[in-house]
Amino acid sequence: MDLGLRDRVVIVTGGASNIGRAISQEFAREAAVVAVFDRDEAMARRTVGEINDAGGRATAYTVDLTDVEATAAAALAVNADLGPVSVLVNNVGWNGTAEFFLDLSPQRWEQAYRLNFFPTLNATRAVLPGMVERREGSIVSISSDAGFGEFRMADYGGMKAGVMSFTRTIAKEYGRFGIRANTVCPGLVIPDEGTIGEHSLWQADIKMGESQIRNIESGIPLRRRSEAVDIAWSVVFLASAQARQLSGQVLSVSGGFAMPR
Repeated sequence: MDLGLRDRVVIVTGGASNIGRAISQEFAREAAVVAVFDRDEAMARRTVGEINDAGGRATAYTVDLTDVEATAAAALAVNADLGPVSVLVNNVGWNGTAEFFLDLSPQRWEQAYRLNFFPTLNATRAVLPGMVERREGSIVSISSDAGFGEFRMADYGGMKAGVMSFTRTIAKEYGRFGIRANTVCPGLVIPDEGTIGEHSLWQADIKMGESQIRNIESGIPLRRRSEAVDIAWSVVFLASAQARQLSGQVLSVSGGFAMPR
């Protein structure tokens, strides 16, 4: 099936590690031109190298997505280097440790906002004017099943719910310009060894024993947790020409754990 992504320029934020890495790789397999935005320069170069060695086309851009000016400059660089951006994947995010709300500090709330919500607004603002001008574009934002309300995830879930609402609003406001915006909500995805950088914020959150993993999977209707590639396949489809009538949608990719209405 031709997904219509050949030669399309795609920005993947947080595109160097874990889910972002898998998304970058899958777009490259569809012959898209991938711009990997990540603050981890070494991991971004590694992921881009893997893609290019496999015959794909990818370029690394070292950028902090919480920095408005740096993000705008990186988006301009992509336009100059690779061409106009057709697809934006808002993937940057971090959930930290699970805590009851009253145990969370205001500093933790601010960090949850800056890493899970603000980058989505920031990157979208950087690419949306060009999409409006060309009257075409697709935005896929990565939220989380925690955005539907999840025990001990008040700050993270609240920010991810904001991502869903924001993305739906973009779909309503800019659909008349031919722009689609959808959200993918992963369940738990445990990074495979070597798919995250040494300094990644995820390093402290992936040490789970087999008994913990089995306990998690027992609560999933399909009895298996999602892998990064499961999320990537869904993102690529929503960004593709085959999904041309899908906009403002929220897709949970978690084996049936969450069933949004």
